[in-house]
Amino acid sequence: MKMGLTHEQFELVREGSKTIEIRLNDQKRQQLRVGDPIVFEDLTTQQRLSKEVAKLEKFASFVQLYDHYQGIVVGSAPTDSVAKMVSDTYRIYSKQQEAEHGVLAIHLE
Repeated sequence: MKMGLTHEQFELVREGSKTIEIRLNDQKRQQLRVGDPIVFEDLTTQQRLSKEVAKLEKFASFVQLYDHYQGIVVGSAPTDSVAKMVSDTYRIYSKQQEAEHGVLAIHLE
């Protein structure tokens, strides 16, 4: 499976500090299984890297997910509050999409 990342998020995955990718649990992501490879593409440089799915966790909302996981492991600053992380995520996904699909924490190794 391929997924695009901003340059900043791509670099965090590449260096190994971001170990959880946050996505909607949409039809595409529902196909993921533990052990599957994901090819991440840097949307700025078109560089690619592959990571393996180590674990999949479903959550009803971004708030629930960010209550469990915060900081650099999910690509946020260590000082970011749950409210800020949720607000930042709503720039990418709508509340309607969140309610329709739920949220997925994709643990990478």
